[in-house]
Amino acid sequence: MDRASLPAEQDDPRVEIGSRRRLENGYDWQSLTRKPGMRHRFAFWLEMRWQLLVQNWHEDCLDQNARFLWVAFGMSFGAALYYALPDEPSFWGLLAVSAGLACWAYLRARKGLVVFPLLLICAVVVGVCAASEHSYFSTTPVLEHSLSSPVIGRLVRVEKRGDASKPQERWTLAVESIERLPAARTPKRLLLTRRGAGESFPIGARLKIWAHLTPLQQPAYPGGFDYGRYLWSRAIGGQGYLGKTIERLEDGKRSGWSALLLGLGDSIERTRLSVAAYIMHRVEGKAGGLAVALAVGKRDFLAEDVETALRRSGLAHILAISGLHMALVAMSVFWGVRGLLALLPQLSLRYPIKQWSAAMALFCAAAYLIFSGASVATIRAFCMTAIFLVAILAGRPAVTMHNLALVLIMLVIIQPYGVVEAGMQMSFAATAALIASYDRLTRYHLRRDGYLAPNSRGFILGGLANGGRWLLGIGLTSLIASFAVLPYSVAHFQQMAPFGLIANLLAMPVISLVVMPMGLVTVFLTPLGLQSWPLKLAEWGLDWVISMAGMVSGWADADYLVVKAGGDFLPFAAFALAIYVIHRKYLSWLSIIPLCAALALWWLSPQPDLWISGQGTKVASRDADGLWQRTGGRTMTLDYRSLLRADGDGRALGGERKQNANESGKAAQDMAAGCDKQACFVSSLYSAKAQPTNLSLAIVRKSSAFGEECALRDVIVSPLAIPASCDGPAIVIGADALAQTGAHFIYFDQQTDYRFWGWLKGWYPRAGGGEVRDQEDKPLWTMKDVSALPVGKRPWMPDR
Repeated sequence: MDRASLPAEQDDPRVEIGSRRRLENGYDWQSLTRKPGMRHRFAFWLEMRWQLLVQNWHEDCLDQNARFLWVAFGMSFGAALYYALPDEPSFWGLLAVSAGLACWAYLRARKGLVVFPLLLICAVVVGVCAASEHSYFSTTPVLEHSLSSPVIGRLVRVEKRGDASKPQERWTLAVESIERLPAARTPKRLLLTRRGAGESFPIGARLKIWAHLTPLQQPAYPGGFDYGRYLWSRAIGGQGYLGKTIERLEDGKRSGWSALLLGLGDSIERTRLSVAAYIMHRVEGKAGGLAVALAVGKRDFLAEDVETALRRSGLAHILAISGLHMALVAMSVFWGVRGLLALLPQLSLRYPIKQWSAAMALFCAAAYLIFSGASVATIRAFCMTAIFLVAILAGRPAVTMHNLALVLIMLVIIQPYGVVEAGMQMSFAATAALIASYDRLTRYHLRRDGYLAPNSRGFILGGLANGGRWLLGIGLTSLIASFAVLPYSVAHFQQMAPFGLIANLLAMPVISLVVMPMGLVTVFLTPLGLQSWPLKLAEWGLDWVISMAGMVSGWADADYLVVKAGGDFLPFAAFALAIYVIHRKYLSWLSIIPLCAALALWWLSPQPDLWISGQGTKVASRDADGLWQRTGGRTMTLDYRSLLRADGDGRALGGERKQNANESGKAAQDMAAGCDKQACFVSSLYSAKAQPTNLSLAIVRKSSAFGEECALRDVIVSPLAIPASCDGPAIVIGADALAQTGAHFIYFDQQTDYRFWGWLKGWYPRAGGGEVRDQEDKPLWTMKDVSALPVGKRPWMPDR
């Protein structure tokens, strides 16, 4: 292009001078109009971030196998979803849907189409199907009503409870027949309590007993721990108490593989009892009970104050034989055998001693699994350890998220009920967080800064540096694991250990270096009669752990140990943890979104204002301080203690809070509560925010009191049948409603403009709820009723 073809203004020097002046004055309007607007720039920024996330996704799929990890998480989520369903799904329908989704995903994959969202949906359905399969084939009928009857069965397990003054035993009985029940409705196992001392019976003995049997225990409050479902998943269909009549019968004739397996199981249980008795005889003091818990998984001999100190100090995880114990046993055997074989050049130079050591460690880990009771956490730990050792045998990387996902899928198929239990959730959360965190630290910080590089400071300084790094590793491991399991600890136990890091730093080195290794040495030296000196070292280590737990637990007040349960925040917390452990780089920052949602639900969720027990004999209402105060009972019962713990009330740990006469009298005066033989009443109910209401409540004990109380109260609760004439109260809960729905929570909501606020909050009165109006027929308070039991039929619940 020549100059003649350019615009004339480009040759004019005045234009250049003017442009320069506009630039100098900051008013380059021509260039500003050429820039894109804020809307376009924001769209460009979003597109750039999206492309970056897509790139990180593909990198994680290649490096971390992210698709497979999300599929494993989807299966576990589906298994947990099964237990939250309001009604029982069809197993065969779920199986057909799972097969259809799998075939559809396969056909799309053959065409090269995107299949990951479909695979994720299929994984969730497969998880629900796995839990439904366990419910359909592997569980037991449950008792539908209480009865007293002779029972014939085989003694499977005996657990000691109580103390020397009030001894108790808890028996697990494999049932053959119950006199008053048909075979189709007879539970496979019963959990029975034997009060007082009596004749001892060996494991495997065939007995005829008289027992008072009750249905499985229901949750103490809506959203609470379902102990009945916990027992049902272990093939226990009823509870009860033993009578004084116990007769031993002749062993029935058994043959085949079933007889062999039953005999093997009885032999293992008898061996566990023998080992526990031997340890209690050789290890003195409270350390003996802790040694039994670590060796064979029995907490029968553990002192109550020791267990409380371990829990409050954050050391309760050592009581559950899980990943820590299995890793210490397997790695001690692995390195011990490998070190001994390395001393023989003829073997170490010619044969794969690393694989031999892994095989020996796998055998010892399997033996530890069997003799420790094979609990859910122990099975999970063994599967993880087994995959770790098998990876060594195959020459593959051992500690990876891929192996942990394999174990998770395996347990969802074998034991799907574990995904809703605290042990499995906390175990997987801690393990996954440790793998992901150490991978990040190793990749981005430690190796870059040279902390993990081999040192050349000489023997003494190098040993001190290695020891410091080892202690730092213990502290960092405890810190990461504590943060990972904190949401689960709050959701399941409503408890936290504020000084858990210090307790673990003081106790875990002794457990890792003294207690567990000396325990293994004791096992290997027992046939030679040389077990005394390693057993003394293990006893010293256990005494140290108990003393440290007692010291640390005394630092924290009860109010700091108990934390309110909050709302249903746990799924969001689990989702946040899954994003963190599966992804790296920018995608992992997305975990902040569900984490913030979990915190918001935990902190902002409304607290219940009224609790009604499942039996209808007692209630708990708020006082002027917003604390629970029970009516209709005088003792600290288990369900009321669970309610206090869920509310973050320190009274749950140490009995009733000590109040002086003025405080207790003021609470009674504010609430205007009282009881007589006819009924109990609370004339002035308070909300959880300590706000007084115009609501009142009565517990009717005698039928003759219904007429008076129904005319005066807004809420009527009774273990009796409610007469049809009692239609004045807004909420009426009687025997039929309690049998159908169990315990109740009632939420109060103050209304200003009924139509607007009722529409906005969605709190229109519905079935199970009601409203209270003033003299002008304007609603002042609405009440929302939430029950503990689902609407439909679930297999761990009796027919209603």
